Amino acid sequence: MNDPAFDTASDTIVGEDYSDARLPGGQWRRQEYVGCTFHDADLSGLETEAVTFTDCDFTGADLTGSTHSGAAFRNCTFEYTQLRGSTFRNSTFLGSVFRDCRMRPMTFDEVDFSLTSLGGVDLRKADLSGCRLREANLVEADLREALLVGADLSGVRAGGLRLDGADLTGARIDAMLWVSASLQGAKIDFGQALAYAGAQGLEVVQG
Repeated sequence: MNDPAFDTASDTIVGEDYSDARLPGGQWRRQEYVGCTFHDADLSGLETEAVTFTDCDFTGADLTGSTHSGAAFRNCTFEYTQLRGSTFRNSTFLGSVFRDCRMRPMTFDEVDFSLTSLGGVDLRKADLSGCRLREANLVEADLREALLVGADLSGVRAGGLRLDGADLTGARIDAMLWVSASLQGAKIDFGQALAYAGAQGLEVVQG
C-alpha cells in the first residue's frame, strides 16, 4: 500500500482503511485523517508534523520509535498498540483511549491528555512534567516513580492509581486524588502537604 500521506491530492483523508499496511519510516506533514483505520499497520519510525487524526483506530499498530510534533490525536483508539521509544511534543490526545498498550519508554513534552482514558496503563518512571491530564481516567494506572512536576491533574479519576515514589511537586491536584491514589514515598511540596492533610481529615497546627 502507498504511503497515506501521498496517496491523495487532498490534505484531508476520510474513512480510509490502512489495516496491515507496511509504512515504516514515513514522514507525514500537515495532513488530516478522519475516521481512518490503522489496524496492525507498521508505522515504526513514523515522523509526523502538524498532523491531525480524528476518530482513528490504531489497534495493534506498531508506532515504535515514532516522533510526533504538533500532532493531534482526537478521540482515537490505541489498543494493543506498540508505542515504545516514541516521542510526542506539543501534541494532544484529547478524548483518546489507551488499552493494553506497550508504552515504556516514551518521551512527552507539553502533551495534553485531557479527557483521555489511561486506565490501567503502565507509565512507570515516565516524565510527564508540565503535561495536562485534566479529567483523565487514571483508574488502576501505574505511575510509580513518574515525574509529574507542574502537571495538571485536576479532576482525574484516580481509583487505584499508583503514584508511589512519584514527584508531584507543583502539580495541580484535587482533593479526591489524595484519598484515592497510593502515594507512599511520593514527593510533594508544602502546599500539597497541607491539602493532603485536609483531604485526610487532619488538622495542621502551627507550633
